[in-house]
Amino acid sequence: MATFTDWMRLGEARMTPLATLALGAAMAWIAPQGAEAAAATAERTVSGVRISLGEEGRRWTLVPTLLDGKVESFLALREDLAYGENLTAVWYRKSTSADGTESWETKAFEDQDQSKAIRAVKNALSLSDSTDGSWPAPVAPVAAAAPESLVKGVLETDALAPLVADLDDPQPLVEMLEGAGWKAAWIGPLEGVAVATAEPGVVACPKTAVLAALATTVEQSWPASPAVADALACAQAICTRYGPPTAWSPWTCGPWTLETKFPGAGCVTTCRYTREVSSVRFRQVVEFDCVSGAQLGTYFQTMRRVGTQNVDMDPISGAATPVQVTQSCQPAQCPAAPVLAPDNNPSCGDPGNSTEGPWTAP
Repeated sequence: MATFTDWMRLGEARMTPLATLALGAAMAWIAPQGAEAAAATAERTVSGVRISLGEEGRRWTLVPTLLDGKVESFLALREDLAYGENLTAVWYRKSTSADGTESWETKAFEDQDQSKAIRAVKNALSLSDSTDGSWPAPVAPVAAAAPESLVKGVLETDALAPLVADLDDPQPLVEMLEGAGWKAAWIGPLEGVAVATAEPGVVACPKTAVLAALATTVEQSWPASPAVADALACAQAICTRYGPPTAWSPWTCGPWTLETKFPGAGCVTTCRYTREVSSVRFRQVVEFDCVSGAQLGTYFQTMRRVGTQNVDMDPISGAATPVQVTQSCQPAQCPAAPVLAPDNNPSCGDPGNSTEGPWTAP
């Protein structure tokens, strides 16, 4: 199973515990066909903003997708390791009716491989390949099966769904099911309780209001408007913006180290040396309180690409001090520091076999 945590642990994802929330909404999964046809020619992208929701052990990262600069959906990815059959990817998609009314519907992927869920969202929205690098995990070559409707944290087809749907506050039961490894997902303000259960003095946050406010927060500059702030007051969300990566730095090479030695034809010993070749790039990470817009922190993350170069040499002709080859054809001693001829000393550059690591925080 591949999860968001497997691919990339963001040290900056920090949250305070969520307040008890009052939520409930009616949503539509698929926009009218005419709107879909019009959107086909529009520009769809993946936002550089990430929103962290949830408390320790129940954290989720929301990745917004955009249609002409406006949030069209959120893909929520479980950050912490799933237990049993826990759901790890939930998709919130917005649609607009003919009279301009916006609604959201929630669907979850049963496949726990988040890369496959990302592929399914990419296919459904016809996102271009250029957006692949904007996701927090690689895009799988094969998509997950079609997602199912999620109602109050459990799949609509679940045998327990009718019971959960009748509860004014299903959070304790759904969290218990999660702990037992059930196909469930409780995402704080996005799968909350009915408005009627809100405590005195606590802002009641319907799911649609929270999603709309989060969408507005992604689209606009901080601080949020009073209306948006009220809708987000119960979410306690942290918004993270990732700056564009810098150019790769020039290649740098480490020292040559002896990798192996082996006898060749005529009892000639060949010494093989290797060295690491690396390059780095950086991006700025800025955290904001989604409600007030207050800056919580800023730092740089690093991505490193690493490869190797190899070179072979004959210790008798290539070493500073010739080494005799024994008559029994045993390998001769290879010098620790090779003295390479100019025509056998590769320049420090792209090794052609480098791999890129994940973004890491300092």
